[in-house]
Amino acid sequence: MEILKQFYSNEKAKQTLVNFITDGRLPHALLLEGEAGCGKTHFARLTACSILCQNEQKPCGECRNCRLILQDTHPDVLLVSPDAPEKPYAVGALRELILSCYVLPNDGDKKIYILRNIHEMSEQAQNTLLKIIEEPPAHVLFILTCQSRARILPTILSRVVTLTLSPCSEELCAKALQERNPEADEETCLRMAKQCGGNIGRALTIMQDERLSTIHGDAQEAAQLICGGSEFDLLCLLNRYNRKKDDFLLLLQELRQIFVQIVRQKHGASDKKFLPDKLLHRISALQTMRILDIIDVVSAETAQNVAVSLAAAHLCSAIQAQLHS
Repeated sequence: MEILKQFYSNEKAKQTLVNFITDGRLPHALLLEGEAGCGKTHFARLTACSILCQNEQKPCGECRNCRLILQDTHPDVLLVSPDAPEKPYAVGALRELILSCYVLPNDGDKKIYILRNIHEMSEQAQNTLLKIIEEPPAHVLFILTCQSRARILPTILSRVVTLTLSPCSEELCAKALQERNPEADEETCLRMAKQCGGNIGRALTIMQDERLSTIHGDAQEAAQLICGGSEFDLLCLLNRYNRKKDDFLLLLQELRQIFVQIVRQKHGASDKKFLPDKLLHRISALQTMRILDIIDVVSAETAQNVAVSLAAAHLCSAIQAQLHS
């Protein structure tokens, strides 16, 4: 179980998995829910290790099966992502995946399918997946991940066991960041941990990519300008992204993530602070929700080739109208 202990926080989910393995009652389909970057895919790999581990203490992380699973090279563990070039969540591709379920495992008595971010599946695709989840072959197990169960069909939710994963504490996150980036100083790691709300994956991605780090910093500044009500300064910041459509879309994603966390904080679902209190008090929970809607609209406009300058102006004017309504 040592390798499972190395997964930060989420003690309830880890203990539930241990109980499933110990009691021999692992469900045929697990759904791991949690925000992007909180470790759902890695936890899925650890779950697969727990099932196929060759040692008595499962998962050991050292046997042949565990090593192959952690390297994504085990012949009986298929990891599927929606962003793969072959478009694996197209209905036709899912039907082929279903057919492969009836082929017996190569090495042992189980085949495991890890399907990432199934919230990105269309309703038709989810209904196609439902057919195999309802009655899979005895040798098949599914581990699904999603960012929110609200985007999953109720018929699928009723046939899976859901485990929720959360970011860890800011202190644990900072420790993890320093372990993975020895050259980073303690202050930088702690600042990133706070800005990302303890989300290790998200913080690592930002720290290791200079472009993303700049965009992340701009999103933090933009959120403060929105709450502070400075439309001119916000527009000046956004104008840096003229003719940089892809970067502007990433900025909107980062900004959306910040306001999602603000909503959670205002509704008592999180005790982590993403903005200073003096700024948070200037915006209501309802206004925050409406700002999220505005960000979504502007993101869609930009994706449809509206000029960044026009999209930025729309964002600023719509948010100001909302704050002063």
